[in-house]
Amino acid sequence: MEFDLLHFLKEIQLQHGLRGEDYARYRRYTTNRLSTLRHQLGLLHDPKRFKQKEITPQNATRPEHLQLLVLYAERCWAAAEEMQERRRNVGGGGENKPPGGIPPSDQFRKRLNKSVKWASKLHEVARIVAHPRLKQEAEAYALEVKGRAAAAHGAMVEAKKFFSMAREQYYALRKSSTPEQWMLLLTKVNELDDRVVYCMLRLGEDASKYKPHVDLEDTTERLAATTIEWNGRQLNVASIKVKDALREVRTLNVESVKTKALELGGPIPLGQQNKVLDLMDRRIGCLNDALAHARQDLRTLSDDRQKTELQLLVHYLLFHVSQETLHRTLFMAEVYIRRFCATEKSLSGGSSSSSGNNKINTHIYSSGFKNKREITPSQYASPLEIVRLYDTALETLGEMELLPGVAGRADLEELTALCRAGKLLYLGEGWRISLEPTRAQNCYKASLSTLEGVPSTPRVEKLRLVVEKRSLQLASSTLLTTLQSGVAAGRVEEAKEKSTQYLVDAGDQVAVAQNIIKFPPDYQAVPCKPVFVDIALTYVEYPIHDISSRTKPRDEQPKPSDSAGAKEEKRWKWGWGWRK
Repeated sequence: MEFDLLHFLKEIQLQHGLRGEDYARYRRYTTNRLSTLRHQLGLLHDPKRFKQKEITPQNATRPEHLQLLVLYAERCWAAAEEMQERRRNVGGGGENKPPGGIPPSDQFRKRLNKSVKWASKLHEVARIVAHPRLKQEAEAYALEVKGRAAAAHGAMVEAKKFFSMAREQYYALRKSSTPEQWMLLLTKVNELDDRVVYCMLRLGEDASKYKPHVDLEDTTERLAATTIEWNGRQLNVASIKVKDALREVRTLNVESVKTKALELGGPIPLGQQNKVLDLMDRRIGCLNDALAHARQDLRTLSDDRQKTELQLLVHYLLFHVSQETLHRTLFMAEVYIRRFCATEKSLSGGSSSSSGNNKINTHIYSSGFKNKREITPSQYASPLEIVRLYDTALETLGEMELLPGVAGRADLEELTALCRAGKLLYLGEGWRISLEPTRAQNCYKASLSTLEGVPSTPRVEKLRLVVEKRSLQLASSTLLTTLQSGVAAGRVEEAKEKSTQYLVDAGDQVAVAQNIIKFPPDYQAVPCKPVFVDIALTYVEYPIHDISSRTKPRDEQPKPSDSAGAKEEKRWKWGWGWRK
């Protein structure tokens, strides 16, 4: 009988609540899954009379029988964690008090004891019917469950012993595991290392003395080792938070994504660029978290020997933070270099008035580009932006060299020379675009002289080839411009004379060309019929025959509305029986 026990546990835990530490949901899932498995396996109780049906080596013939025992143990553990979480969430007021009252403080320990019973049952059955690998996994799982129960009871010595034994059992499975299984085992081994360190801290022991068994021949394990090497010394990482941050750093695979983005010949698309930058920023953030935890431990520590190790650990983390920042800056420099190449090609190819120097040098950047409009105007880049990025990289390198034992390293000397040469190269590119070939050539020569004092490496040779090519292209374009200037001088003078004759009027008399209409036209009087208006007849009011009615005062004139109002008033004084 064989199945992957650790993968089975990790899958149901992550899919049913433990990704968000929802132990109540996980307990409900295990209960429902147990009911389903009991029906499938026929392990149902007699409805008339209770008869316990146990799983024994004799009737355990399918992997589901062992999974049933695992789910029993997991349900008890989830119930214990749910009780603990409920006790933490209940306030002192009692408004969050669960129905039935708060369970006793030792109730969750009883559930953990029950989980130990089911895990031991699993180990007994698997020892007889299971495959050797499954047998070893069941034994390691039983030891881990016993360690949880011992830690809950306060027996830290027994808990440390059980966790250490479980760690060794899981670690021994690496030889019979696939790469996928080994990554899962590695996570479990690191988790048990943290539990052992927790028990040591509770016992008052020195956590830096914990050195678990590590096979350095295993490259995967070397990545997750709890010891690091710095300046020829082996440093033990005892802090759980620092180890978690360093593990998170190792899980971020920046190199593969960065290599894939740089495989393109032209400008890097914004999507891939942002993806690489996001991974780099996350890695820098994890390293900064580890650095903050290490500094906090250093401030609170009193032992001088441990302080020395922690100080070296802080130096190690500072170096790696600066190194990741340097890699990010150099990646952005590469992004802007490609944008600058595409910008110059786009502008020189789309404009007929570009200078001769730029036209001659554009074929340097033409490798890998599909068309002239491959870059949008919003992404145009200047060589001065690249110069600023190289300045930032040089500042980061200066900070790294201030750390003890870092100055004089060959890799840092090479990076410093590359950054200085790159800065001079693109400073010369700026002078070339500004039509200052002499200053540009001086910058190119200074860049080459900087690279001469560095040992030959592929990166150095690549940059030297680029600088020499730019220098030769600029020299050839300057020579061609000088040779063509004598031929073009006469044409320029003739063009100036023609423009002068065209602008100056040689005649004394100014004439109007034909078919030219004067605007506005001259005024012409147009005869029309006169219009007479009798103002006196139209606007003056004369007296009429009804003088008396017009001359009466306004008070004596009758008002037509008064008689109607009187009638209505008189009519309203009648009752209902009035008839007209």
